[in-house]
Amino acid sequence: MSDAKRDVRATDKSSLPRVVRAMNSYGRTIRRIRPGHGRFNADALVSKAQESAKLDDFGPDGWQEGFEILVDSINDEGNPSQLGRMILGGLIDSTLQMRLRVVDWANQHPEVAKEQVTAPIVVTGLPRTGTTLLSNLLDLDPANRSLLGWEGGVVAPPPTLSNHREDPRIAESVKGSGQLAKLAPKVQAMHPMAATLPTECVTLLGGEFKSIHFETQGTFNTYGAWFETCDMVPAYQFHRLCLQVLQSGIPTHRWSLKTPGHMWHLNALYAVYPDARVVWTHRDPLKVVGSVASLNCTLHATNTDKVDFNAVGRIWKDKCLHGIKAGTEFRDQRGSDDTVFDLQYAELMDDPVGSVERIYRHFNMELDDLGRRRMTAWMEENPQDRFGRHRYTLDQFGLSAEEVRHQFAPYTDRYEVPSEG
Repeated sequence: MSDAKRDVRATDKSSLPRVVRAMNSYGRTIRRIRPGHGRFNADALVSKAQESAKLDDFGPDGWQEGFEILVDSINDEGNPSQLGRMILGGLIDSTLQMRLRVVDWANQHPEVAKEQVTAPIVVTGLPRTGTTLLSNLLDLDPANRSLLGWEGGVVAPPPTLSNHREDPRIAESVKGSGQLAKLAPKVQAMHPMAATLPTECVTLLGGEFKSIHFETQGTFNTYGAWFETCDMVPAYQFHRLCLQVLQSGIPTHRWSLKTPGHMWHLNALYAVYPDARVVWTHRDPLKVVGSVASLNCTLHATNTDKVDFNAVGRIWKDKCLHGIKAGTEFRDQRGSDDTVFDLQYAELMDDPVGSVERIYRHFNMELDDLGRRRMTAWMEENPQDRFGRHRYTLDQFGLSAEEVRHQFAPYTDRYEVPSEG
């Protein structure tokens, strides 16, 4: 494939339903005739969410900055397709409504503020380094509670012990996951997701419109640059409020949370959760960078007519480098690594349950026999390639092994990350 053809690739039209292809074609035609048609209007989005939720109090100001930057970035840089406009509009609307409902529930139930979120286990590290596997294992310890896929997008009203297995919102989440599977069938092999499995807590941070998950939906460079340097403390305060709301319905001993995005802002995480027990997973960057680029290209393809593979590769390579730098600098400034446990991907794959036991020992916790047996049974039922094998190469994204190896050398040396060949 020539460089010109590799640079910008059109979405694989055969992978989209015929009605979607027709809708996207119609959208392109309209935008040619009426430039600017379909741009998101921030005020209209806010009004729509307030009307749908029948609420108007978003809580403390500050969230508006990220919200407005995101909307402008989508409009000016995202180049969404007609389907993408529907998906992105739905994402923004659901995030606004989630915030409205969380704030309202906390206002109506002041006892929520008394809930203590104590010593959460927080899994982070570069994307594609085993964080999903580890979070699934941790969820099997009865002493832990994970944020589930269906909970992450709604939060309030919180589920209770009597309804949490049959809440009607579970079915809605399953429906949404099924739609994504139809539009991007390769995603399950890259990143298995389900309504009742642990999910990343990025949606809770997203309630403040400060979250890396927005960037997985498209190339929003202005928002991405702003996110790297913004004050994340308010986002983690809203994150904590969400956990308080959730555990007010189901008493919770200890949260087990996960997202690579924490690595970018460990300073803010510890400011809000000073007793957090952080697990940082590590993997050969040659495997990580290509996998991250592949996943994001696949997700971007559902929202835009064309995906620039080379641009996505460069952007996410640089994001990974920034995350490592930010996380490492914070640890150096903190001066103590007792609250962070480093786990190699190779160790996790070789001995998953043993890795959890090592984590527990580091934090003076105990994994009982029931938790150990549940984790062992789960591993036997869920082999790594259950949903298919994720295949990719660095050169698909305009990157070379030599370049990646050189740029990430300080990271692999510092954390003694083994090469996967």
